Amino acid sequence: MVRRRAPGAGRPPRGEYAGKSATITTRIRSDTRSALEGAARANRRSLSQEIERRLRESLSSTERQVGHIRAIRELAKIAAERIEEVTGAGWLTDAFTAEAVRHTIDQVLSHFAPPLQGSPTVPDRLERLVAAMPSEIAEAYRRPIALALMQATGIIAWIESAYRVEAPNEWSDPFDPTFRRQQLFRDLQKKEPSK
Repeated sequence: MVRRRAPGAGRPPRGEYAGKSATITTRIRSDTRSALEGAARANRRSLSQEIERRLRESLSSTERQVGHIRAIRELAKIAAERIEEVTGAGWLTDAFTAEAVRHTIDQVLSHFAPPLQGSPTVPDRLERLVAAMPSEIAEAYRRPIALALMQATGIIAWIESAYRVEAPNEWSDPFDPTFRRQQLFRDLQKKEPSK
């Protein structure tokens, strides 16, 4: 007689999505499954955890992002992929490739952005924010380059401080900003992209 497990008596879920109980059955192509299995191994996750992470990430990011934000994310991805394909080097490890990616993104943004005629008008929301700031700081916020440098510095510091935060574990929420920061920090370590 074949012994059957009681419902829910299987191996308990582990990893970043412990506590999962819902199931879904779907058919996928064998090459898709192979790619998912490879990604799961590389990320030290089970296949189930890898699929869940990718599904949640795709749903979460597209729900929160409006079209122009999705477009710039895709633009950066396409620029990096195309330049890396031509140079055969990764932008994170090769200065020539990094410069080409940066200029590609800049050229495409310049093409689609509103034309700059004279000094750009400070957006109303930003003007209201700077009204409460000391004048020298407010003036910096009113200049696109100064605002960009301040934001870039903040983003770099935010990413680079990730190593001081406790490493993610099976209870970590991959949509928590801390988790995102740690993922960015790991992804930006100097290494060749896998082909």
